[in-house]
Amino acid sequence: MMLFDRVVELKVGDSDITKLDITFEIEKDLTPEPNHCHVEIFNLGAQNRATLSKYKLVPVILKAGYRDQVGVIFQGDMLSCTHIKEGPTWKTVLASGDGALAIQTARINKSFAKGTAVKSIIEEIAKQLKLPCDGALKQLEILSEKLARGFCVKGNAMDELSRILNQHGISVSIQNNSLQLLKNEESLVGKVINLTADSGLKGSPQMGGDKMLQVQAVLMPNLLPGSKIHIQSSAFNGFATIQSVRFSGANFGDEWRTEVLAKRN
Repeated sequence: MMLFDRVVELKVGDSDITKLDITFEIEKDLTPEPNHCHVEIFNLGAQNRATLSKYKLVPVILKAGYRDQVGVIFQGDMLSCTHIKEGPTWKTVLASGDGALAIQTARINKSFAKGTAVKSIIEEIAKQLKLPCDGALKQLEILSEKLARGFCVKGNAMDELSRILNQHGISVSIQNNSLQLLKNEESLVGKVINLTADSGLKGSPQMGGDKMLQVQAVLMPNLLPGSKIHIQSSAFNGFATIQSVRFSGANFGDEWRTEVLAKRN
């Protein structure tokens, strides 16, 4: 892909930011902590700088890709905004977190009686986060346990949700502002992403211990934690599940890639 094919679209609160030089770095994994997004915008106008400075925990949506093929690469909440003057250039730095508002503010204080289905408790806590979760909660169909005695949950909703799910071998994370549950050692149900030299794979995967693979590809928004990939290369040919991913790019310069840490299936 040529440089002019690249597309970066950024929306912060009600502000659409386009036709400016933008760089970004995004890190995502399967932990309950917010995924991080670092964005730098160059020469944003004075009025827009003032508007962004007034925002507090507003939604951030970053899309990236190529002409006629653009996808959401990050969706979360802005945590901070800083404007830096570097000679004649203004640089605006945004720090954002995926699901940061929900993780920071959602609380729960509720008791459950003996005989309550564990599935129902998890669903109740998840709803306190006020994030899309219908698809994630389908992962709970495997749970049939009921409380042997009364039970109380109190405190941060994400902490309580993670604690209970861990006891049942399920991880919880927030991906693009939606709740994601994943049974340990399993992949998300859905289309397998093929990675070959002709479909975005760069070089050969590096083999590590504990079945881990380090993989590099061009910028591909659909490479998300939990997704199953099929790699065809001289070093490895088989399936793996993405554990973490780092996107880095700019609509100018050379940076435009995805770094994946995956576990062989």
